Amino acid sequence: MKGVFVTGTDTGVGKTLVSAALVRRLTQTGHRVGVMKPVETGVNAGSPDESDAARLMAAAAANDSLDLVSPYRFPMPVAPYSAAEAQGRVIDLSEIVWRYEQLAARYPCVVVEGAGGLLVPMGHDWDMSDLISRLGLPVLLVGRVGLGGINHALLTLEALERRRVRVLVLFLNETAPSTTPVQREQCVSTVALLKKRVSVPLLGPLPYEARLGDAWHHTVEQLAGSQPISELAELVWKADATRFG
Repeated sequence: MKGVFVTGTDTGVGKTLVSAALVRRLTQTGHRVGVMKPVETGVNAGSPDESDAARLMAAAAANDSLDLVSPYRFPMPVAPYSAAEAQGRVIDLSEIVWRYEQLAARYPCVVVEGAGGLLVPMGHDWDMSDLISRLGLPVLLVGRVGLGGINHALLTLEALERRRVRVLVLFLNETAPSTTPVQREQCVSTVALLKKRVSVPLLGPLPYEARLGDAWHHTVEQLAGSQPISELAELVWKADATRFG
């Protein structure tokens, strides 16, 4: 297996933003990258270009079919298992693996973005961690700075270690503006304490972006050249340089 699996310490921590910027950076530096969003919920049929899958494909300049990149898309903004049930469908783990293998045959690196956090239910007896284990990909864990960020990151890292999943990096993202001295200190202390307590590389944080909806592609292009994303791309590339070359 080749590539990286992007999961988060929670929903709304910026997985798609980090994934798209990473993909864009790898593409800018001359590498062919495939993307995959196996399951996406809360998909607005009226705004297909704003879906996570579409944004990842745009970052990679990919011309793969949407059904290959994102085989399970649901309108309800709930956990994947519930969203699938509401449509009378079942998310098939083997189907996702089969489609990933098709992408992995086309590209030297595939960036796969999960939905929600590590233990979000995908079926009646399996969750996102089972998909990660089945694919055998190292994890890029995206977490938030600020209150709650330390606990969420440490709990997720502990769960990944217990499942013997390799973590490539913990990448922090500023998901809310730090407008007061207290908020700024919360962000600084989150980074400082996590650096002392985690055994994996830690990168970031990315600064808060206020107008992503209006300027998504421009923001991704800018972030792709930032130091945290450049370092992340180098780390992902070096993780298996013989394959990616």
